[in-house]
Amino acid sequence: MPPACKYHPELLLTFFQRENIALAGTHLLVAYSGGLDSSVLAASLAQLRSGQRLSITLAHVNHHLREDSGRDEAHCRRVAAQLDLPLHVVHLDPRERHQESVEAWARRERYAALELLAAETGARWILTAHHAGDQVETVLMRLRQRSGLLALAGIRPRRGLILRPLLDFSRDQLRRWAEAQALVWWEDPSNNDRRFLRNRLRQDLAEGFLARKPGAIAALLNLSRLARRYEAACAGLAHRVVSRATAGDLPGTCEVPWAVLQAVEKDSFTLAVSGLVERHLGITVRLSKPHWQTFRNFVQFSVVGKVFDLTPNVQVLRDRHSLIYYRTGAERGPEPCPLPVGRTIWGRHALEVTIANGYQALPPGLQVRPWQVGDRVKFGHGAGHKLVSDIFVDARLSRLEKNHWPVVAGPGNRALWVPGLAVPRQRYFSAGWSITWHS
Repeated sequence: MPPACKYHPELLLTFFQRENIALAGTHLLVAYSGGLDSSVLAASLAQLRSGQRLSITLAHVNHHLREDSGRDEAHCRRVAAQLDLPLHVVHLDPRERHQESVEAWARRERYAALELLAAETGARWILTAHHAGDQVETVLMRLRQRSGLLALAGIRPRRGLILRPLLDFSRDQLRRWAEAQALVWWEDPSNNDRRFLRNRLRQDLAEGFLARKPGAIAALLNLSRLARRYEAACAGLAHRVVSRATAGDLPGTCEVPWAVLQAVEKDSFTLAVSGLVERHLGITVRLSKPHWQTFRNFVQFSVVGKVFDLTPNVQVLRDRHSLIYYRTGAERGPEPCPLPVGRTIWGRHALEVTIANGYQALPPGLQVRPWQVGDRVKFGHGAGHKLVSDIFVDARLSRLEKNHWPVVAGPGNRALWVPGLAVPRQRYFSAGWSITWHS
């Protein structure tokens, strides 16, 4: 939006059209702090309410970081009543933040509270009042932190349920409209606390150097837009990689062809890995830049059988033609268990033991277990014994699958049979009893 353009609530409709969001009849949850920005957003939507058949709920999160935070809450309640909008207040306890920074804790808990409240109230979208000044500050912070181009995209207009329809407008534009509407707002004194990086940047740069260099503000906003375009291109490549990933043979695993991920450039690589892990394992991946580079080196140069600890909860196995992602601990196979007469489920395999007429008992110690180093089984009628590890190699099982493949053992824990891979494959016979394998 050009800096000279005056703000008006009708201009918000352009945002929703651009994001392809049908606004009519929608229920919106508006994050409302009582400050200028959220007051403009709340009052603007209240004006649009009847024409768009909107349902609007205000949400105020009281972080209890100041002794007088109750004044903010009281102000929000008064304004909500004046706007004839329902207000929900969520209280947070700062004693629960432990060693986390105040900023990080407050942001995480605030968004978690908003998402929970949206679900409780049936709101389709959560709206926050971030504006162009917030975007400039964010890009400045990322530049100072020497972040990559993806991070310079700054605040996204839309992410998940979160919408930020004021990002095209400056704080001065919002203030002029608020004053013309005689709005009353409450300024949070913590916005001037220089302990926080964003506040220091605002005071030292945004209110100093940048105020004297309006061209710099436009350049930073343009940089953010260019970075978002780059992010969209990377996301498209990442989506193609994620679409090539498939659920693994074992529950809770996924596989992607090694060559597909190996060929992806760095930024698309991080988006692809994050996307496929979240989609298939339900785990969010957040890694430092050095860790991302270490993992990329693993993908590029590791040999078959090597495992990488991606996160404390996710490991990655380099197989012959693929990378297998799985939850930490999934490499361990099921525990050994006895094989009584009847059907026994072991992992994803079923083994059924039967006894011939006239026989009363099975050999002592008959069990199913994972393979052990040195296991050998007789490989077919009249054949010699073969290492179970060699049988697995011939079957081209991954390191992960080996630990989940059943080995039938008898007295003294001696391996007798590898169902489905040794000969016979489906049914093992002995004097008076037999075992049938069901895959």
